[in-house]
Amino acid sequence: MSDLKALHTDASYEPTLDEWNHLVHEGGAAYKSELTSRTVFESELFGMNTYILMSMMEDYLRVPDRIRTILSHATPAELVRRALPIGTKRSFINLAAMPLHYMTGRELFVDLGENSLTDGLEDQLTVLRFWREATIAMRTDGVLYNMDADPPNSSHVVSDELLAEIRGHLLPADDEHKSAIRKFGARLTAYAFLENCDARTAVCDTGPYQLEDGSFLALRETCADGDGDFPWLDGIRETLPFHHFVIAHRLPASVRMDNNVWGTAWFTPSDYQADIIETRVFTTDGGALRPLDLAELAEATAAIRKAHRALYQRLAETDPQVRNLYATSMYAWKLKAWARLAGCYDEIDWTVSDSIQQSYEKFQDPDLALSLIGGIFVPQDRDSCFRPIGG
Repeated sequence: MSDLKALHTDASYEPTLDEWNHLVHEGGAAYKSELTSRTVFESELFGMNTYILMSMMEDYLRVPDRIRTILSHATPAELVRRALPIGTKRSFINLAAMPLHYMTGRELFVDLGENSLTDGLEDQLTVLRFWREATIAMRTDGVLYNMDADPPNSSHVVSDELLAEIRGHLLPADDEHKSAIRKFGARLTAYAFLENCDARTAVCDTGPYQLEDGSFLALRETCADGDGDFPWLDGIRETLPFHHFVIAHRLPASVRMDNNVWGTAWFTPSDYQADIIETRVFTTDGGALRPLDLAELAEATAAIRKAHRALYQRLAETDPQVRNLYATSMYAWKLKAWARLAGCYDEIDWTVSDSIQQSYEKFQDPDLALSLIGGIFVPQDRDSCFRPIGG
């Protein structure tokens, strides 16, 4: 590359088309690798292949104009500075998924014969510029992708000052605390997946944050819907005492943390909980980081358990096509948190496009859906999910 440092760290630098295509290829290659080795598209309630196709095509239709509306109010860097870097729906996983899903939508339209590879360059650059500028503002490690970080497969979005604040609130991981936090984390993760139609978009990992003694911090953000973004949670979200959480663990050097391209961590050994040195759960409701005590944690765990049962019953009794629309909407609403920060939420039409809603009958065919998913996510003729932009 002609100027890799500027490409990764200078928001004022305008990449060449070759440099954009380097980033597109690099992201698509990591995406293919992860989807090949880790992801299984199965769900008891949701036809995941169907809603993935529909939502990513919806992204391709809608995201550029939504970004333009947001940019008319604020720059990506300004929006990053307006909220904590952790414990919000404007999370690293949300941002990393934005170009991946959008570019997948582009590939789908091309493979279905509705677009050509030369179409839509300005829209594509609008999305890529927003992602790049926001990522430069959000990350503290001088890269755009986790695989390029130091150590490789890590992400860092927390400043030294915030890291010190987190460390100052950690508690020794005795049996009582480990048990309480493990139960809470399991309940919260299961509930967050159900809220998000069995997708991982509300659970974001960053780290490892290396410490001077060789240990490291792993941060897991898990955000429930507290703003009214998901109508299928009406009457349920209000029962939770808190909605935005960060779980912090200090772990020894004997544990390895790998963080994939969109922000999901895997640990070696997998049962790393036994090795936790210090830990704490924080809430970020209200925009500030606040540690929870054991009584508050027990209250939240009980409320989440009750909400999970209520939501599962509601979704199980919902018509499958309506459930699919929920899921399509959820995956296509990654910009909602950004629009709220920009103060333009009500200026954007968040409904799913008629053409995408009408595609349900076609894409619910499991053979068609699987063939399209396979052709996009694990193409046999190239090492990246994405072909070059601009022809």
